[in-house]
Amino acid sequence: MSEPNDCRLRSGPYLGEISALCFLHLPLPLSSLPYLLAGTGSQLLLYDLETGKLLKSFHVFQGIRVHGITCTSITAKDIEFNIAVFGERRVKLFKLCINVEVRFQDHPQESIPLILLHSLPKFSHWVLDVCFLKDFSSSTCDGSHCLAIGCSDNSVAFWDFSKSSLLTEVRFPDRCLLYSMRIWGDRVEALRIASGTIYNEIIVWKVVPHNHASLESPVEGKVILISSLEEKFHLHGQRYEAVCLCRLDGHEGSIFRIAWYSDGSKLISVSDDRRCCSARIWAIHERKEFEGSLEIAGSHAVGPVLFGHNARVWDCCIFDDLIVTAGEDCTCRVWSLDGNQLVMIREHIGRGIWRCLYDPNSSLLVTAGFDSAIKAQQLHASMFGCSKRYAEEVEQLTDRTRIFTVCVPRSSERIGLMDSKSEYVRCLHFAREDTIYVATNNGYLYHAKLSDIGDVKWTELVRVSEAVPIVCMDLLSKSSSNLPNHNEDWVSIGDGKGHVMVVSVICDDDHTPKVGVTFSWSAGLQRQLLGTYWCKSLGSRFVFTSDPRGSLRLWRLGDALQSVSLESMKSCDVSLIAEFVSCFGTRIMCLDASIEEEVLVCGDLRGNLVFFPLLKDLLLVTSVASDMKISTLNYFKGAHGISSVCSISAASCSSRRVEIHSTGGDGCICYLEYDGDRQNLEFLGMKQVKELSLVRCVSTSTSSIDLASGNYAIGFSSTNFLIWNLSTEAKVVQVACGGWRRPYSYYLGDVPEMKNCFAFVKDDIIYVHSCWIVDSERKRYPRNLHFQSHGREMHSICFISDDLPSNSKQILFSKSCSIATGCEDGTVRLTGYDPSIEEWSASKLLGEHVGGSAVRSLCFVSKIHRIAADVITMSSGMNRQNDALEDGENPRLLISVGAKRVLTCWKQKNRITKLSYEVADTGPDNGTGSDFKLSSGKFPSSSFQWLSTDMPIKFCSTRERSGNTEKDVGATESALDSDVEAAENGVGSDAIYLSPFPQNQKIESKSCLGDEFENDWRYLAVTAFLVKVAYSRLTVCFVVVACSDATLTLRALLLPHRLWFDVASLVPLSSPVLALQHVIVPMDLPSNDNVQTGSVFLVISGSTDGSITFWDLTESVANFIRSVPAMELEKSIDCQKRPRTGRGSQGGRWWKATGSGVTIKNPVDNSTTARKIEGTGEGTLTTVACGTPSKSTGSLSGVPCTQPLYAASLTEVKSADSSLDLCRILPVQVLNNVHQSGVNCLHVSIIQGSRDSFGSLCYVLSGGDDQALHCIGFDMQMLSLSQYSENKDQGILHSISGSESTNSFMHCIENRNYSIRFLWHDKVPSAHSSAVKGIWTDGCWVFSTGLDQRVRCWLLDENGKLRERACLVISVPEPEALDARACGKDCYQIVVAGRGMQMVEFSSSFRSVDGD
Repeated sequence: MSEPNDCRLRSGPYLGEISALCFLHLPLPLSSLPYLLAGTGSQLLLYDLETGKLLKSFHVFQGIRVHGITCTSITAKDIEFNIAVFGERRVKLFKLCINVEVRFQDHPQESIPLILLHSLPKFSHWVLDVCFLKDFSSSTCDGSHCLAIGCSDNSVAFWDFSKSSLLTEVRFPDRCLLYSMRIWGDRVEALRIASGTIYNEIIVWKVVPHNHASLESPVEGKVILISSLEEKFHLHGQRYEAVCLCRLDGHEGSIFRIAWYSDGSKLISVSDDRRCCSARIWAIHERKEFEGSLEIAGSHAVGPVLFGHNARVWDCCIFDDLIVTAGEDCTCRVWSLDGNQLVMIREHIGRGIWRCLYDPNSSLLVTAGFDSAIKAQQLHASMFGCSKRYAEEVEQLTDRTRIFTVCVPRSSERIGLMDSKSEYVRCLHFAREDTIYVATNNGYLYHAKLSDIGDVKWTELVRVSEAVPIVCMDLLSKSSSNLPNHNEDWVSIGDGKGHVMVVSVICDDDHTPKVGVTFSWSAGLQRQLLGTYWCKSLGSRFVFTSDPRGSLRLWRLGDALQSVSLESMKSCDVSLIAEFVSCFGTRIMCLDASIEEEVLVCGDLRGNLVFFPLLKDLLLVTSVASDMKISTLNYFKGAHGISSVCSISAASCSSRRVEIHSTGGDGCICYLEYDGDRQNLEFLGMKQVKELSLVRCVSTSTSSIDLASGNYAIGFSSTNFLIWNLSTEAKVVQVACGGWRRPYSYYLGDVPEMKNCFAFVKDDIIYVHSCWIVDSERKRYPRNLHFQSHGREMHSICFISDDLPSNSKQILFSKSCSIATGCEDGTVRLTGYDPSIEEWSASKLLGEHVGGSAVRSLCFVSKIHRIAADVITMSSGMNRQNDALEDGENPRLLISVGAKRVLTCWKQKNRITKLSYEVADTGPDNGTGSDFKLSSGKFPSSSFQWLSTDMPIKFCSTRERSGNTEKDVGATESALDSDVEAAENGVGSDAIYLSPFPQNQKIESKSCLGDEFENDWRYLAVTAFLVKVAYSRLTVCFVVVACSDATLTLRALLLPHRLWFDVASLVPLSSPVLALQHVIVPMDLPSNDNVQTGSVFLVISGSTDGSITFWDLTESVANFIRSVPAMELEKSIDCQKRPRTGRGSQGGRWWKATGSGVTIKNPVDNSTTARKIEGTGEGTLTTVACGTPSKSTGSLSGVPCTQPLYAASLTEVKSADSSLDLCRILPVQVLNNVHQSGVNCLHVSIIQGSRDSFGSLCYVLSGGDDQALHCIGFDMQMLSLSQYSENKDQGILHSISGSESTNSFMHCIENRNYSIRFLWHDKVPSAHSSAVKGIWTDGCWVFSTGLDQRVRCWLLDENGKLRERACLVISVPEPEALDARACGKDCYQIVVAGRGMQMVEFSSSFRSVDGD
């Protein structure tokens, strides 16, 4: 045996709310922008605003959140600062030394020391504000040696940190508790204190000399008698008292924050005014009266009241020209001193912006919030004055957008109002930042050259035909690599009579466009030509045209070497290559092609994606029959609901695979993958850009061919044109234009924040907004200093094991990791941890549950349990040799559950592609989506794609109520024994079952009626495991979910078909289940013993009544696996519906088919029911979801709205009104009263081959609201049939109380016989001082956390006893969940989530005791 010699828990980085901000102003020659100190948790983060980099992080407290930061410069030579950091009742003083060359270093952490000068004793009340006071007795270069410390009892203490002594304390006579305090002044005589009370008023008072008795020290346990203050204050032995200047009334809530004007004449305050949500400005006046003695009095005047916030206002600051407020509505608002709102910034999420800070010298505004994001904004210079030094630079940064208007040449000929013959713009298109092509209703095509000063040079290129309007236009620009200023533009235009004209325009250095080759031909009937499209991958030799009926024609342009005159345009060589016919018969709106994979992808007007074959031989053939029509190869119905597809892009990612993303009028970006070998289309996910109602396109980097580099969404929000940064979730550009229905065009450079152009037409005027900063080194604003995380509390957390090579040691000892978290706002994020710098590296949004419903539990499933294949039950068409290749692909799944009974599943991507990318899914509805991002070296290689989402059918409940009915009890009493025996074997009666509780063993009736409160039900816990049959590519993910109505259900997700099944219903308990864990115990015995080897699948649940229940799922799992080959899944399709967005797109709508509903009962196990059945036919379940990919054979112009979803040999078919029949599973064992209240957390560990057990040894650790920890140990062993028959008379179902430590019972399932023996039960009554919320164990070490904000480490000895070894105070308020993993020998990483999350590292060293 070995004993731990040294156990240590070490605090890691915290990721959560930003609670304090402070500028560090460097000397002007060194930096044009200040440094920034931010407080988060117990840490300080130091940022260089010039470069936007995090220089270093410092741990300043242990488990105490930083509430405020105050600094003062002490030397100008080496850039040293004294920094006072305070939180709760503690104050610490540090010296920060900054090297000027730190920004040019690759690792600046080593050259920025933070030296602790003094740690003040604990104060008796919370510290609300700290300020430095000037020291006149010493030279100014030595800085201040005195602090004024304001406390929540409305007192101010003066502390000399050079001598570590308290000088004195001044307390306001009216003692009351404060929410806020702000001190103004740098001398004792000039101090003004504004105290915000809990009584909705502000007390303004100051310190004046007075001779009175001694004052009591605010430091606990100390009383200091001071006859006079130190001489260095020059106060001549005077003491101090508080004098009230004024009381400010007007707020309707407790005062949250106060800020002083620079000269102390004004202050601004914000409070808990939930009804009016305002900030107030006050003017403070002080006067001195001499009537026999000096008397100081004050008065105040009420200034403007700032209305505009929609929720509580958290923070404020006031300066010479402006006021800044930040609130719970996630907005930061800038006001003038007269109360007019100037700017409203909304770039945070969650519970709001907690802190705002403004630097008047550089016009830089910094905001920070609950979502852990720190964002810097450069305010417009014209709003207010700024210093002369920065005026020019700020003007260049903020006033870089040029706005001017232009008119087409012939519009000036019109006099008066417009009529039918007036010329106006029909189409316009940017070619470059200074070039626009404009087409008019009179058939003219113009070239417009824009100058820097707003002048426009017009050139008339061609005219189609008089009195025929141009209805469509597209542009393909080509730049010459040999001639830098040589550009060739190919413009295709179509008119109302069905004619198409293609014009080649050459632009050289002289800026005069020249018309090159011109083609013209008839492409369709009159008013039937609606669009012309270029495809970049095909070049300028091919052009597409579309009509209203979903027909797309491909034309080849001839090899014309010289310009063709207008008279001979019709003789040009233009041939029709092919006609592509959509199966939906809807107008094609956009297209793209992959030449390598020979596929053409199109999006239509009704949100559908259509795929056509585009063979290389077809493009090379010189002559093709004009009547050749190509039918649909594949399609995805309703990818964007019923909204139009705006753009589509395709790129090859690997052999025979094409990555596709599309944007649409539903404000979403959809991601798909097409497999050319199987001609299979897979829906990867969807990202909803909440700020955009229509996403026009996603920009991609010019240096990458990967779709993953699309980090900007371009589109419209109501009447505004927007460019949205998908990485930072920030708005880059906003232009009021009246909406997308007017003619418009845009052009983006490599950096859209710095290079963007937008033009739109209103009436007959073209409005151009141009921002083109050539110097890429300029600062970009808004800028994200710290990445965004969850904006609300986290309820669940789990480690994601990286998909590394098969080297197990590399996986075990790697400290780089990814962590999945589920939040109250319904989002699931993936956050990376970089151990090299001990910081969080990045955070990606995976998805969002329906309507933002809270995520209550997460489960990551990576291990696959294989079951031996039964050759008899395998389908005859299954090829064992081919399927053996598929057997090597092991899915790794992340499952989240939450409110509204939403269950979402993501799949970790592990295949190797030519392009390295990461997928982050987000969707507002079913948690789907994809946000492709380039992989970085700092972030782990984990990437996920959305797999499936399942929700119950509304008002169709299969809930089994636990309420007993007395009806027919006597009639069925005689059948109890047979019913119990049937229930044990998983069959049971449809009408009755036995309650597992001894005190409640009555017959209960099953009800499938809807419950009026069922929409309020939510999933509370989830656990899952993967089962795979050998020599089969089918994998089943079994999921057990616990609902708030006290029911548990065993679900099955069949992969790769994405079909959901209800397998079994676990008999309802008397109380809801809060925690679920599973354990799979392998059973291996010698072959001469007459048993069937295998595994036992156990689920353990903890309920709100303190009970722990064991369930055996082995039989249900085996029966479902045996029934899979009979389902004829080869005839089915992927059940992939496009999730609903709730924005009117009707995505994910189920299309009902004719037929009657059926209920499927498998004759083997009576346990399988297909979910989401809307309509069926004879022997086939038929239903189609809007957003379902399907293969097409032949011409699909008349595709019906039904597709086979599941086909099986049905032995028993019931009518539509039959109830859903599930096998019900009774508990194997119920341990009552283990905890005195709810079981909040469970964790199970299994140890194989323990010497003290006759089988596998399992540890069950639990924590509850009663602050206790419980450890239950049991082992299992398979028994022979003879052994079972000898013990058959023993009780099968019985309970043990929490006080019992050992119990054994026998249980049999068909021919599987095993014994469970409870070995011990240990209890730690007061493991935490508050409710236990998270626990984890590996059978050796146990880690737990609770609401006491502690992480405790326990050693689990060989007798199942828990012994505490280490304890650590963490920075996470209100912890909700804990997870841990081993990252080395006796080295663990622990992560705790609640209001934020924190990494904790544990290490221990062992010394040998008995030589083992």
